[in-house]
Amino acid sequence: MDPAVRFAVLGPVRARRDGDELDMRPRQRRHVLGLLMIRVGREVSSDELNELLWNDAPPARAADIVHRHIGTLRRLLEPELPFREQGRWLHRTDRGYRLEAKPEDLDLLEFRQLAEEGRAAAEDGDHAVALRQRMAALGLWRGRCGEDLDLPVALAAEFRAVEVERVTMVCAAADDVLIRGGARDLLPLVRQAAEQDSLDEAIQARLILLLGATGQQAAALSVYQTVRRRLAEELGVDPGAELRRAFERVLRQEVVVAGPETPAAPSVIPEQLPAASRHFYGRHTEQSWLSGLVALAGSSETATVIGVVDGLPGVGKTSLVVHWARQVADRFPDGQMFVNLQGFDLNDSVVKSNQALVFLLAGLGVSHAQIPSDAAASAALFRTMTAGRRMLIVLDNARDEEQVRPLLPASPGSLVVITSRNRLSGLITQEGAQSLSLSVPSRYEARAAMRARLGVERDGDDATVDEIIERCGRLPLAMAVVAARAASYPDWSLNEIAEELRAAAPLDFLEGDEPRTDVRNVFFWSYRMLSERAARLFRLLSVHPGVDFGLSGAASIAGVAPHVVRQLLRELTRTRLINEIRPGRYAFHDLIKAYAAELGMATDLPEERAAALSRLLDHLWQTSFTAGSLLEPAAPLTAPPAPLDGVSTPPMSDMRSAMGWFTTELSVLEAALAVGAEAGFRAWQPAEALVPYYQRRGMTKQWRSSSTRALQAAVAAGDLEGQAVMHRILAGAEVYGSHDDAVRRDASARAHLALALELFDRVGRPLDKAFAYYNLGAVHLAADRHAEAFRAFQRAYALFEPAGHRRGMALALLGRGWGHWKHGDPDAGLEDLARCQALALEAGDLDTAGACATWTAEVYSAMGSFGQAVEWLRRAVGHYAQVDSPMPEAYAVKGLGDALSAAGRPEQARAAWRVARDRFAALGKSGTVAKLNAKLSEETA
Repeated sequence: MDPAVRFAVLGPVRARRDGDELDMRPRQRRHVLGLLMIRVGREVSSDELNELLWNDAPPARAADIVHRHIGTLRRLLEPELPFREQGRWLHRTDRGYRLEAKPEDLDLLEFRQLAEEGRAAAEDGDHAVALRQRMAALGLWRGRCGEDLDLPVALAAEFRAVEVERVTMVCAAADDVLIRGGARDLLPLVRQAAEQDSLDEAIQARLILLLGATGQQAAALSVYQTVRRRLAEELGVDPGAELRRAFERVLRQEVVVAGPETPAAPSVIPEQLPAASRHFYGRHTEQSWLSGLVALAGSSETATVIGVVDGLPGVGKTSLVVHWARQVADRFPDGQMFVNLQGFDLNDSVVKSNQALVFLLAGLGVSHAQIPSDAAASAALFRTMTAGRRMLIVLDNARDEEQVRPLLPASPGSLVVITSRNRLSGLITQEGAQSLSLSVPSRYEARAAMRARLGVERDGDDATVDEIIERCGRLPLAMAVVAARAASYPDWSLNEIAEELRAAAPLDFLEGDEPRTDVRNVFFWSYRMLSERAARLFRLLSVHPGVDFGLSGAASIAGVAPHVVRQLLRELTRTRLINEIRPGRYAFHDLIKAYAAELGMATDLPEERAAALSRLLDHLWQTSFTAGSLLEPAAPLTAPPAPLDGVSTPPMSDMRSAMGWFTTELSVLEAALAVGAEAGFRAWQPAEALVPYYQRRGMTKQWRSSSTRALQAAVAAGDLEGQAVMHRILAGAEVYGSHDDAVRRDASARAHLALALELFDRVGRPLDKAFAYYNLGAVHLAADRHAEAFRAFQRAYALFEPAGHRRGMALALLGRGWGHWKHGDPDAGLEDLARCQALALEAGDLDTAGACATWTAEVYSAMGSFGQAVEWLRRAVGHYAQVDSPMPEAYAVKGLGDALSAAGRPEQARAAWRVARDRFAALGKSGTVAKLNAKLSEETA
């Protein structure tokens, strides 16, 4: 038996063989077949094919190209056909080619056969049979004839002529209906034809009569007025006799239809919104945003307004939209429709566009028999049925843009609100949709909602409720599950519920009684959509110890290049399994991170997860070393070995980029210290690199805390080198710390440095020993032990000088110069400070140059040379400003104000103090701010 072949041109050009659709790419192949189908049984000349494919400029080998397309089509239709044989369908003629087909092979021929049968039946007076044949013929259409072809003007006329046949058929069917009944079934097709041919008076007249026959007199009169206006504006003519006669018949209520449709039923107004949750609370800002769409829809004259609400799984998108929609339902008098598209359903029961269209059309009163089987035709019918209506359509739980595009009405006045876990950015770009990304509710909203769910009779304070909601990550689904569990045990207090959450694994207490309320399941519905590489990254990212992470950190965890991981992160953010909290910075929700860790421990080898963590820690060490070295170019930072395979580091070229990286990654670095120690990583190395940043920001508490953890890890590991470095760094934290309990801090700093000096001797790090002596000098200096300070600075200089370490020499000279002045020799002090300034500038060390300028100014102030002091402090401010060192800069500006005041320039002094006050306020130094305010008040008084 020969294989069944079916050609179609009443809509997009298609061909099927034994039910399988044949490949009509490229476009030239599709165009050749389309023209052959419209000319079925007649010749298509080579010249016409050339015009179709290339207009007026065919290539030199045009005939060969056309012949090759014909040959390809033959092989698709008849794979077993011997080479060079004509075959059953495509025949060579004297001047071109011809398609041979029968009505059962080609929809155009079947349409014409049914049309002829309908005409014959109507002539015999059998309008029931005529209508049946004509409806069958119209059911073959799937859109405009050859709608996917780009046709030259001369050839397009043949396709438009077939469109005229369709309109003629619709008019004939309408005449049958007006004689025997059945208007409601035909009306959607007449609407569709009228929408496509808005100036065809014959079809518009039938639409008016059918609307009148179904009791929609107002709609019928509105159609007439719309057509009359279009004819006047576009053609400059008045309605013809046929259109005027239809209008007058409806106006006089003379349209009477025989059969069961008398009297006509009212038009269907759907009200499909589901019930709202009685525990919904808050989200006032988000509801205001949605209400803004209503106003936008009311004022739009050109298009339907579309709003997209996206957000992570379980964040309450549907609850928000349904609650809001019920409040504004009366603003949409033509109905409210709701479809759950099940875009992330666990059982692969995603609602396809054509299935959703069946539901929507049925809701509008279209009988199942009248709903086209083709999705494009159904979408066109839906647009027709919603034309001129003011409706609210909620498309819930959409998977992607392509799922919802066919479901969008085209006329202004209506509003479509779509919810999805994915960011449907295509709708924003192409359809102009408005977008709202829904985050977890505020703590106040979450507390009120949880109180409402748990019941007022539950014992417990707000702190306990806050603990419960934070352990739920403020995720509405998780809070609902906890509340449901609590409802099952009414005797439990809030403290007992919180204790259960503390004792359980993060997700164990959040197992719902059905799949849709089980938090793990809800996350899994998104996870299962990921590509294999994105799923692996999702699992491995859970080893990250911080709250958020950047591109290089993620790339290092995955062991792939940044440009590769960027694509994978886009996939994860699109499904909302992670959020891009700002450009290039990403974060998990706590519960989703716990889920990723569970999956990782169940799926990945322990060695793979350990390697991912090692790459991350190495990335942090490599980058913090680079950043720390930029902040303190000559600091004795411990250089890391070559990076591990797969480790990425971000580009960094100057102090500002280094400060920016530390600011962004600070919480990650501090969290990594503890994780790294547990993993056997030398946590003291990034802790050492952090010190220049802490010092510039005046963050002595964090400095002390991080260094203490790193020291404990080094002691536990028996790492003498790490212990020595951390003892030296902790001494610095004591020196730069708060002035409370100065005696204790002094003793602690000296003890740390004594241990550091001993250990540096043992591990053979003389340069670090020199810095330790410099630190010891600073400790003595802070306690006014000037002789001891001078000796310590001398020892530091003696170690720096043979090593040629210019910055170290500058630091030692800085301390030694101060010591000379304190010993009563200001000239020697100024000489050392001048050498310090020169060495620091030669080494490019603007921090030390700034400190040297500040101390030089103090010497001149003590000597009464306030003008010199002002000049040196201005230099200091300039040095610090260049290297983004806000704390020393703030002190230098304050000192400049003091020097200006002493120099008898009070207005300039107050200006400097005001700048200093603002700088200290930004740094959180409230005590210094208060002192400066007092100084400003005194000067003003």
